[in-house]
Amino acid sequence: MASAQSLEIVRRGEEIYSQRLRAELEKTHWGYFVTIEPDSGDYYLGRRMEEATAAARRAHPEKLTYTGRVGFPTAFEIGFCP
Repeated sequence: MASAQSLEIVRRGEEIYSQRLRAELEKTHWGYFVTIEPDSGDYYLGRRMEEATAAARRAHPEKLTYTGRVGFPTAFEIGFCP
């Protein structure tokens, strides 16, 4: 079960993405990963999740961040492949 702190990071990250970043990033960086530091609003992009999260960690080593995928409802999908 996710902690209240983690749920708040997700809520704030999704809010920043939908209100400030979605329109532009979906035009220019479809399919990239985006990591957002919610306190500052800083965001980092990468073709791979590791790129976006590493950039965020370098800039904000003590902060929790939110990661999503530009243009997708979730960063990853798990499912059955026949």
